Amino acid sequence: MDPIDAVGPVLECRSLERRFGGLVALTGVSLGVERGQIFGLVGPNGSGKTTLINAITGFFPPQIGNILLHGRDITGMAPHKVAAQGVARTFQNLALFNGMSVLDNILLGRHIHMKPSVARTALYWWLSRKDEMAHRLKAEEIINFLQLQSVRDEMVDGIPIGLKKRVELARALVAEPSFLILDEPMAGMNQEEKEYMARFILDARDERKVTVLLIEHHMDVITGICDRMMVLSYGETIGSGIPAEVMADERVIKAYLGGAHAAG
Repeated sequence: MDPIDAVGPVLECRSLERRFGGLVALTGVSLGVERGQIFGLVGPNGSGKTTLINAITGFFPPQIGNILLHGRDITGMAPHKVAAQGVARTFQNLALFNGMSVLDNILLGRHIHMKPSVARTALYWWLSRKDEMAHRLKAEEIINFLQLQSVRDEMVDGIPIGLKKRVELARALVAEPSFLILDEPMAGMNQEEKEYMARFILDARDERKVTVLLIEHHMDVITGICDRMMVLSYGETIGSGIPAEVMADERVIKAYLGGAHAAG
């Protein structure tokens, strides 16, 4: 069954715990992301957000607990295999390849759909040319979707940060994920750029049927576009539910809104 047509939550995390030596990075963390949701994940620096994302994507599996994607247990699955299950992500720090064009950076997101081999290279005109054209058409489709036509041939290191963030989103979307993890996609943006990115995230959910897990420090974005949210503090969940209700929780106000996140 296609993941898009499956029933039940896209992602379930059950009582996750992750330790690094004597440091407890996550303890008893559970969450569920339903199909078609934009789910916000927030918390002060060091609260465990990135650790949770790395657990989901297979980089640092939990020592305790289970992670289910489309109902399948992926706990401990290698990162490339998690990606093959329809998971794509962007990173807090830009991970683009300088010296390459916007188009080429986006094309790299198609790698999980490519089938390289010596035979396919030797017989390029018969075996691979059609596939390459299909990959390029998909890249051009995403370029149009994210309104990157004006910079498609520019070197990525020469464009503004707002457009670089959009290129990262394009590289993730071109993989045709069913589940998209966005790690602070609006960091460093001005208000206009934030509004554009918020619109693109909503369009990705509505038009491309992508379920989104969004890590973001801008609380106006979380309350504006997220269906549900969860707040972490020192590796524990201190609030979860509808954004307006979570933001009114005294523990959340004290741990997060009270200034713990002021450093960024």
